[in-house]
Amino acid sequence: MSTLVVDSITYNTDENLKVMVNGSMRHHNKTTVSEATTIASGSNSLLVGPVTVPGLTVTGNLNVVDTLTVSGDLTITGHLRIS
Repeated sequence: MSTLVVDSITYNTDENLKVMVNGSMRHHNKTTVSEATTIASGSNSLLVGPVTVPGLTVTGNLNVVDTLTVSGDLTITGHLRIS
């Protein structure tokens, strides 16, 4: 069993991620990503579709909700789950 302990969360917002004062988070990703995407080994990521990327390399763990379209190179040596 793992335990995550967070001492403090800094309120932050940008066009993709908003961290609220109460610690909850809201993430947005565009339906089209303009640059190749890499999910590094040891990383866990989530894309909410439908989403299109020009290239995708997954050496870590990627979970996709809905549809994923890769218009260029696709390399998977890690784990990709589409639900």
